[in-house]
Amino acid sequence: MSRPLRVQFEGAVYHVTSRGNERTSIFRDDRDRTRFLEMVASVSASSGWRIHGYCLMGNHYHLIVETARANLARGMQRVNGRYTQWFNVRHRRVGHLLQGRYKAVLVARDSHLLELCRYVVLNPVRAGVCASADRWRWSNYRATAGLSPGPRWLAIDWTLSQFSSSKRMARELYRRFVAEGKGQATEPAVRHQIFFGGDDFLREVATRLKETPRRSRLSSVAFESVRRAVAREFGIPPESLSRRRGGEDKMAAIYLASKLCGHPGTEVAAEFGVKGARVSNVVTEIETGRRPALARRIRRIEGRLTS
Repeated sequence: MSRPLRVQFEGAVYHVTSRGNERTSIFRDDRDRTRFLEMVASVSASSGWRIHGYCLMGNHYHLIVETARANLARGMQRVNGRYTQWFNVRHRRVGHLLQGRYKAVLVARDSHLLELCRYVVLNPVRAGVCASADRWRWSNYRATAGLSPGPRWLAIDWTLSQFSSSKRMARELYRRFVAEGKGQATEPAVRHQIFFGGDDFLREVATRLKETPRRSRLSSVAFESVRRAVAREFGIPPESLSRRRGGEDKMAAIYLASKLCGHPGTEVAAEFGVKGARVSNVVTEIETGRRPALARRIRRIEGRLTS
C-alpha cells in the first residue's frame, strides 16, 4: 500500500500518532515523558501550533495539533528527531526508536474533533492501564477537566466551549462526556487513510488544496537556503557541498535538506551528488545519536532556517 499523502494548509487540525519501532517502549519512565512534553512545548511555541490534546502511552503517543501555518511536517520532524537523539543518548542505545513516519489524520473541526478529544484521553482506560481517565497523569484530561493545573501550551478553550459558556459547567459536562465514552467504539473511522470527517469536510479540503499552490502545501525550505546556512556554519563555499566528496558539512546539508525541503530522498541525493542510500544512512546516523556533536550543529543551523 502506498504511503498516505501529507496534506498541509493553514488552520488544519491533525490527530498525530507515532509508535515505537517493533512496538518497543518509547517512554521508559517519567523523565522520558517529561522531556518529550518539553520538546512538544518548544516546537509548538516556535511553530505557532495549538495543542488541543495529548496522551503518552508506553510504546506510542497521541497529539491533537492545530497548525496556524502549513508546517506540520517540519515541526514533527523536529519533535521526533530531537526526542530520538535525546532518548538514545540517555539510555545508551543506537538505532531507530520510532516506527517509520508518524501518522497524521486531518480532522474536521466539529463533532469529529470533539469525539477525537475523548478517544485520545480514554486510551489508557481502554488499554487497561487505569480505571478512569483522571487516573492517568500523562494526558490532557485532568487539565481540561479542571482537576489539576495544565501546561501553558495546552489549548482547552475550544473543547470546553463545545459544552457551555460557563467554564465550571463546561468542565462538569466534559467529565460526563468522557465517562460516557468508555464503552463506545475504540477508534475513529478514518477515511482514505488521512481524513476524519464527513463529506462536506472532504469537499472543503479538496477545494482548499486546489486554491493553494503546491509549494505552499509543503513544509519546505529551498535547497539553496540549506546550502547557504550549512556553508556559513562550516565556513566553506556553498558550491563545495555539491562535490562528490564531503565530510560532516555535507552530512549536515543532506540531513537538513531531507528533513526540511519536502522532497523525496532521490531528489536530495541528486542535489548533493550522492546515491539515494546515502541520504537514508545520514539521517539514521544523526537520529540514532551516533554523532552528537554534529547533531548539535545541525540543530543550530535548523534554528536559523526555521526562525
